[in-house]
Amino acid sequence: MHNSVTRKEILEILDGCAKDFTFPVFDNGYVYLAASRLSVFRSPINWAITIEVLGFSPRAGESDLTIYTFSNALRNRPKLDDYISEEAYRNYLRNNKHNQYSSFWP
Repeated sequence: MHNSVTRKEILEILDGCAKDFTFPVFDNGYVYLAASRLSVFRSPINWAITIEVLGFSPRAGESDLTIYTFSNALRNRPKLDDYISEEAYRNYLRNNKHNQYSSFWP
């Protein structure tokens, strides 16, 4: 049986992500913010927060979309083959237990 996560525990996870610089920064000097969207889900067992950030990078000369996901049940995580070594992969999972992000360009 799964344990319920409290609001306080979720906020502590998000605070930790901000401290570790894995929470989105909306005043990023390299990407001019165009739009953002927040989606939140919570059940007695699971929770998820998705923040979409659309912006324009003057250095690259193009737009980009980054999707930040925070959850106690992340799916479609990067695979071991995406990393240079098993140690690097294990470090990624240990340091990003409740968060991941994906970026897309035109």
